[in-house]
Amino acid sequence: MRTLALVVVRAIAGVLLVLPTAHAESVSLPYDMMIDLPEGWRVDGPEQGKVGTDGLLRVQLICDTEACEKTQETCTVLMRRKPIEGADDVAKVRALYDSPFQRYFRLRAVLRNTSLDAEILKPLELVRIGDRDWYRVETDARHNRKSGLFAETVVNGLYVGAICKSCETGMVRHQDGQRILTSLKLRALKAAGVH
Repeated sequence: MRTLALVVVRAIAGVLLVLPTAHAESVSLPYDMMIDLPEGWRVDGPEQGKVGTDGLLRVQLICDTEACEKTQETCTVLMRRKPIEGADDVAKVRALYDSPFQRYFRLRAVLRNTSLDAEILKPLELVRIGDRDWYRVETDARHNRKSGLFAETVVNGLYVGAICKSCETGMVRHQDGQRILTSLKLRALKAAGVH
């Protein structure tokens, strides 16, 4: 019975992710990319982001809705200036975690980034989000900590990652974060009407 309930919850979550939602605004990101923010979301800080000590450009997104007062949902878009070597974007994404060591270190990093005693909720795997393949892993944090959605892809040869955090519990989490990932486009494609 519990397995059936989980299947139903996951099916509903999948339907909810493809339902149209009101968008407050489109946000231009560096390197000719853009995203659509769900209603109630905004950029916290400069729209073009800030470069961290690790060389990654970070654009902070926060949610100001009433629901987010409880979930405290945030997302950070990460971008690297230097192109990744490889044949095409699909091959480059697949190469991100070719080796077991890369996968191990990624999982260790996301658990550390979440909290002590965090667990993997959804494994590190290649999934389709929107128009592109992403490596995605979700963590489950202990009480009073934020769980995380960590996703990475390659767009036009450039690394793009996202870290979304939320106090949500249960099987359905990070819906707005996934909507943001789904909306990631090159500005030229968005202007041409390609969705």
